[in-house]
Amino acid sequence: MAEFDRGSLTLFGTRIVSELIGFVSLIYFARTLGATGLGVFFTFQTLASVLGVFTKLGIPGATVKRISQSESASQRGAYLAAALLLLVPPFLLVTAALVVVEPTVVAYADLGVVVPLLVLVLAVRAGARLAVTALRGERRIASSAGIELLGQVARVAVSVGLLLAGFGVLGLIYGLAAGPVSQAVVGYLVLDTRVARPTRADVASLFDFSKYTAGMEVSALAYNWGDTLVLAAFATKAAVGVYETAWKLSVVPLLGAQVVGVALAPSVTRWHEDGDWDRIESAFSEAVTAAVALVIPALVGAFLLGDAIISALYGFGSGGLIFLVLVVGQVPQAVKNVTQNTLFGIDRPAPVFWTNLLTLVGNVAGNLLLVPEYGMLGAATATVVTAGIAAVSQVAVLRRHLRLRVAWDTLGWQVLSATVMGGALVAVRPAVPTDSAVGVVGLVLFAAAVYGGCLLGHAKIRTRVVRAVPWG
Repeated sequence: MAEFDRGSLTLFGTRIVSELIGFVSLIYFARTLGATGLGVFFTFQTLASVLGVFTKLGIPGATVKRISQSESASQRGAYLAAALLLLVPPFLLVTAALVVVEPTVVAYADLGVVVPLLVLVLAVRAGARLAVTALRGERRIASSAGIELLGQVARVAVSVGLLLAGFGVLGLIYGLAAGPVSQAVVGYLVLDTRVARPTRADVASLFDFSKYTAGMEVSALAYNWGDTLVLAAFATKAAVGVYETAWKLSVVPLLGAQVVGVALAPSVTRWHEDGDWDRIESAFSEAVTAAVALVIPALVGAFLLGDAIISALYGFGSGGLIFLVLVVGQVPQAVKNVTQNTLFGIDRPAPVFWTNLLTLVGNVAGNLLLVPEYGMLGAATATVVTAGIAAVSQVAVLRRHLRLRVAWDTLGWQVLSATVMGGALVAVRPAVPTDSAVGVVGLVLFAAAVYGGCLLGHAKIRTRVVRAVPWG
């Protein structure tokens, strides 16, 4: 378990830095471009993310699985080459489709040069994603984390530089391409696996598993971008800007769950091959409590400070309620990050595919039903409901294979710590101005310190933290 914990901690640390960079940069972007300009960028980003699912078709996710199972360098190289080959046809098809429907895409995005920019971003993102997932397949979680951080730094640096140079929204889009370019170049340089000639069986094996990992990516698409995709069609670009800002803020507490899921999958794969079911069950129990460790206090914080955060930091007059609803949805999503990676690890991809398909259909249908009438609130509600359905469905499937246990003592301590944090916030808030960014950030840091201090008062949690650090 120590290897899993340390891999998680390394990835968590780099993603904390990455999220901090993204958090600060988004404040600058919002204040520079306003809600409407930011909405145009978010609409482009949504299109790139949606189309990216169809250009990758689950290939990077399947590459993690197959490379982690390979016992020789030549076999790993064959799978990497097979992945590169499989990425080409869908990319060409998506590019051709974009050219055909260019007028419609231009009108939807409200951006004249949207198609060539989409093709550029799709190409570099596919290459970068494959490099990062290949590193994870080699179980080099720390290296993949460093590459991810590099991409974030490059994206923000280029975006800020071009904004200062007067490029406006286009500056953010060029930054969106610069990040994955840096990831792809450095990722392939540090990768131990080298391309080798694949056999037809290698290609078939990768493709067979990619059908299921594509389902996971489609689910992520539905949860992360389905609401914005529909909202952009029915609402103003300003509404898109406010909603997507609230969304990006709400997923920050999901960081722990994402890290746990990424680090869990290769470890569960290895334990499954060794027949060590007890270890898998123990890891699942610990992973669930770790996954919700940041979401629980975020719920309390969003309830008490949501309006102040959106107003003081981003300058938007609305969005606090949307932020709170979206944070509620991170609870089932955190659990789902653990369940679906565990299912992949025990070689049960089919249930993940079908539950994710259910998520996609439900989320799109819910958004189409609610967004025209309720706007941003409808989008947030549909997303939360479908996240809950997906999580419950995957837990039900996993119970057929594992004895699922919840560490109620640890979970209860997390809830108690968040409650103490909330009480402390209520006590000090009257003395702190919440109409300024400094005051709001100060309250958030104070709340984090109270929650962290209370959390470390639990012996089991404290032991896990000590075990996870490199010198533990």
